[in-house]
Amino acid sequence: MKQFISPNFFILIFLFSITPIKADIKAIHRVEPPSWWTHFKERKLELMVYGEGVGKAKKIRVYNSANKIEKKINVVSLKKTDNKNYLFIELELESSIKAGLYTFKLFGSKGKEFSYEIKEPTKGRDYANGFDASDVIYLLMPDRFANGDIKNDNIQGMLSGTDRSSPGDRHGGDLRGILNRLGYLQDLGITGIWMTPVFENDMPVSYGEYAGQSYGAYHGYAATDLYKVDRRFGSNDEYRNLIDKAHTMGIKVIMDFIHNHVGDHHWWYKDPPQEDWFNRPKKFAITNYETVVASDPYASKFDMEHLASAPFVQAMPDLNQNNPLLSRYLVQHTLWWIEYAGIDGIRMDTYPYAYKKHMAVWAKQVMEEYPDFNIVGEIWAKYPPSVSYWQKGTKNWDNYNSHLPSVIDFPFSSAVSTALGKGTRSRDIREIYFTFARDWIYPRPMENVIFLDNHDTNRFYTTVGQDMRKYKLGFLLLMVSRGIPQMYYGTEINLYGNRNTGGDADIRKDFPGGWPGDSRNAFTEEGRTKEENELWDFCSTLLNWRKKSHLIHKGKTMQFVPNEEHTYVLSRYDKNAAVILLINPRDQETKFKVDRLNELISGAKIFVDVMDGETKKIPKDFKIAPMGFKLIEIDR
Repeated sequence: MKQFISPNFFILIFLFSITPIKADIKAIHRVEPPSWWTHFKERKLELMVYGEGVGKAKKIRVYNSANKIEKKINVVSLKKTDNKNYLFIELELESSIKAGLYTFKLFGSKGKEFSYEIKEPTKGRDYANGFDASDVIYLLMPDRFANGDIKNDNIQGMLSGTDRSSPGDRHGGDLRGILNRLGYLQDLGITGIWMTPVFENDMPVSYGEYAGQSYGAYHGYAATDLYKVDRRFGSNDEYRNLIDKAHTMGIKVIMDFIHNHVGDHHWWYKDPPQEDWFNRPKKFAITNYETVVASDPYASKFDMEHLASAPFVQAMPDLNQNNPLLSRYLVQHTLWWIEYAGIDGIRMDTYPYAYKKHMAVWAKQVMEEYPDFNIVGEIWAKYPPSVSYWQKGTKNWDNYNSHLPSVIDFPFSSAVSTALGKGTRSRDIREIYFTFARDWIYPRPMENVIFLDNHDTNRFYTTVGQDMRKYKLGFLLLMVSRGIPQMYYGTEINLYGNRNTGGDADIRKDFPGGWPGDSRNAFTEEGRTKEENELWDFCSTLLNWRKKSHLIHKGKTMQFVPNEEHTYVLSRYDKNAAVILLINPRDQETKFKVDRLNELISGAKIFVDVMDGETKKIPKDFKIAPMGFKLIEIDR
């Protein structure tokens, strides 16, 4: 999520048919979570029931399929709020509960009832595997990647349709388009997909303006229904099928979540479950975007409230996670999607903007249920201490433990941009060295998600002043550095964009060939230009090499202070072998004396050049081309 004030975000809406909840629709409109499973370690379940006057219920009985009172579902309490249209039912499920359809009868509320399904987990299912340094994550925006089903471009009754001629509107990309391109992604060499949110965002065509462009909620961050995939992307079943297919191809799927806010067309906003369900600060119209405040030992209450209690933008009202009913709802919502869809990980948007006590409880409970799972939080800050504060195991000044396994490493991105950006000096390569030298601040830097650009930043090609040599150096650093790399869709063909001049739409262009009738298809070799194919081959060579490199996945890191000619050396190694990356940031050829690497080379006589696969003799000096590199492997 961008830190700048840009009205481009989130969405969701609900269709009642996603699970077999049968009810008098006039009486009960929603029951959430819409279904549950028998196997969770946490035996408590809290249902949110929404319908006219359901809060008047005084007693509930649960019946099984034999129409007998079910003794293995215990009604612990009925929780009522200041809104009579809501009822929260706290249940405890005995471990021997059987899967089936159960009937809940409400007494004292005009005889309302609903059916609720509890399911068995799917046997032998491959899911919730997490992601780690052996993966490369491909970030894509479903609306801008590929349109595989033109029939869902415009849905009757929804507030916005599809218009590719308007940069800020929906363009029609969908889940089927992604499914059709899984083979392309597999060939490229990626092992994980992070899609921006797929929740339904039934928001107006335009709800704001940025850089002279109006914007809708194609990005998915203004949810209007948290249990429904946006119908313009597809259905819940299609989302699950996409994940299942990706798993058969060795590709993991990471789901994008938001606990900080929803869209102002979310049904909650029209009829809130409780008066304090949303934060409504009188002093602030929007947040201050200062994420560092959340970890600042000297922060004022004024700044903390301005960060965590104010809306991200006016069209995205701020949720109050300090409300225990909402907090529990959000935990269960996460568990439901993991179990229903089979996702492998979560990227949590705007992490420091939500109340951190809730975020710690949420992360802890999710990881307790799925120990192999992984969660990465978006911590937009350029200083390592402000990011490491949020990673599980950090010894913080206030003893806060987030239980969050992974953080997005904005300091890495900032360092590479400073080192290689337009107008930088050769000596600025030291910024990368200094950033890694601070890794002691992280409990597990190998679990950081590293990146060059994303959907909220300038494309990296803009950052480096459209210098393809620097562009490649950045990608090399992304592939070799410790951590979990995330690349942005189109990086492999240089889908160039400048957010400063073209707004968000310019960094979120449609992938060429993703739409019927496109003039060319960059998903194929024939449809790419000569320059695009050269870059695609460069990226694919590194991605597929990295996929097989145990040194990159698990090896230690060593770096060398840039020498007087500013050559930077980064190595990944173990006792048997080493990968060594040498970078020359100068505009003239340099020679690097090999004897400086003796502790890594250990008497080796030959090396393998990663880029051409050839075995060569180790020279006395490595000659490195202007703004060039050497990437080698040696056996020690």
